Amino acid sequence: MLQRLLELGARRRGRPGAHPAWIAFSFGAFLLRRYKHRARRQEVVLREELRPGETILVSHLTAPRG
Repeated sequence: MLQRLLELGARRRGRPGAHPAWIAFSFGAFLLRRYKHRARRQEVVLREELRPGETILVSHLTAPRG
């Protein structure tokens, strides 16, 4: 929420003739918000209960697209 408020404030101050840092700040906040949104969509959650003596192997390899 704080990030959204900062982005809106920077966009308001980034009018033509204003300091270019406000425009850069607004654009950076926008890109950060988009990155977080995309990362949230790609998140995979798997929950499985293991019995005593069982193990699990976690692999972070991506399957080839084809």
